[in-house]
Amino acid sequence: MGYDRLYYLKKRYALYPGVRRPKSADLLAPHYDARRAARGPLRALLDGAVGLLFHAWVPWRARTVQKRYGLDAAWRRRAVAIAHAAFADPNDIALFRIETGEQLGGYIRRFEDAALNKRINPGGWRKGCALADKRRFAERCAAHGLPHPETVALADRGAILVLADPAGRALVAKPVDGEGGSGVAMLGVANDEAALRGKLSAMSAKGMIVVQPLVEAHPALADLALDALPTVRIVTISDEEGAPEVVSATFRCPSDPAARVDNMKAGGLIVPVDLETGALGVACKGYGGGDYPRHPVTGAQIEGRVLPDWPAAKALAARAHAEAFGDYCLVGWDIALTPTMPVLIEGNGKPGVLMPQRAARSGLAQGRYGALLAHHLQQDRSPSVTRAR
Repeated sequence: MGYDRLYYLKKRYALYPGVRRPKSADLLAPHYDARRAARGPLRALLDGAVGLLFHAWVPWRARTVQKRYGLDAAWRRRAVAIAHAAFADPNDIALFRIETGEQLGGYIRRFEDAALNKRINPGGWRKGCALADKRRFAERCAAHGLPHPETVALADRGAILVLADPAGRALVAKPVDGEGGSGVAMLGVANDEAALRGKLSAMSAKGMIVVQPLVEAHPALADLALDALPTVRIVTISDEEGAPEVVSATFRCPSDPAARVDNMKAGGLIVPVDLETGALGVACKGYGGGDYPRHPVTGAQIEGRVLPDWPAAKALAARAHAEAFGDYCLVGWDIALTPTMPVLIEGNGKPGVLMPQRAARSGLAQGRYGALLAHHLQQDRSPSVTRAR
């Protein structure tokens, strides 16, 4: 809970990207011009002071990033110059592989993302967000007939509610409000309700957990799965007419045989996906390291591989957004490609910009993601748009 409070506290202050004039992705210029025009003298003074502190912080930050990723002094000097000129975090410069300040014109900086998301997707930040609660997410999916893992049981501080017969299935327990794969526990096979209750009673959890069957990966992905479930993050945004549009996709798979999740924090690989064909590009790790046209453990080819059932996966993301989660403007869907069909694992109202921009080696501001973000920011400024959206 303390982490949650700190997270939301950090997001309350929307950092202005500059001291006097904003420096950001080209298509965001109207948004920041409007912010600059609307702020009062005290906010302008605060923004200027924070901007000066940002510049003072840059050299220290660059040294920290240089050490973290094993970069050389030449990189640090170049990163400091770019960061000062373009008002950018040296960590973004490293992760997005930025060589010149001009490249940043196509990228959404990570420190901007929360404030932009809050404006166009306020439902993702409210208490009770169905995308942030795995129990409520599953209930919505079930109500609309969307393929998703069945909820076998719920457990909350010793109180256990079994909703379906375990029937000898391999099960996984997840914190209802967990993120990034944290707190996920493999329960193994429970042959009956009593065995399941015994496993859950032996667990120590701070909040509610949901128990679901372990989802199996499509056979075509077995050589990339190791002991975790690979997923594809498909992001949809409501288009100019209000219909969900697929705007980015990133495939994730583990690189560590000991990992039970495919997340970047567990060392997972991230791979860009061609939206039209489902073909994979070159993989990389989310937080530094080299490129991987082949899987570093199995040697399986990654680059050029086409994801199975790709049209169905895209259609599932768009359908879920349109039919069950239309109260959100932007959603990042984690979809498992299984032997029978694509399955929704979870949805994210704050999917972030690190993974798709690092994986694709290009900025989201250059494509439909950026165009629709700018569109919704413009709508947000329009007097005709209600704030109760």
